[in-house]
Amino acid sequence: MTNTTANSSTSAATDVAEFITDLDGGQFDRMLSIALSQVAAGTCDNDGKGEVNVKFTFTKVPGASQVICTHQLKFSRPTLGGRASEETTRKTALHVGKFGRLTLAPENQMAMFGRDGTPATPPSGPSA
Repeated sequence: MTNTTANSSTSAATDVAEFITDLDGGQFDRMLSIALSQVAAGTCDNDGKGEVNVKFTFTKVPGASQVICTHQLKFSRPTLGGRASEETTRKTALHVGKFGRLTLAPENQMAMFGRDGTPATPPSGPSA
């Protein structure tokens, strides 16, 4: 029997609440909270439909187990005379740990294990 846990798409490695809070130093969390509240209030006050969209795009940082997460927040809320909308896009560098866990800081200072859980190879070359 093979171990599929390491590659399972159902393994929850990233703490979503921590991930959202880490983006843009906590500003994304704040902006999302405001967007949700404004859209809900506009929907109730003006009997219309509101919408909140979140989009994440990842690009690898060359030579590192890190990614740049581009996070985009778009929302529109009904108003008395139509609709009001806002859009913001920002970027945050994140570490990619074991099983793809996304964190703002590395999981540990010394990489004893690779992302797949196997022992990391020590850096090559002369030691200081």
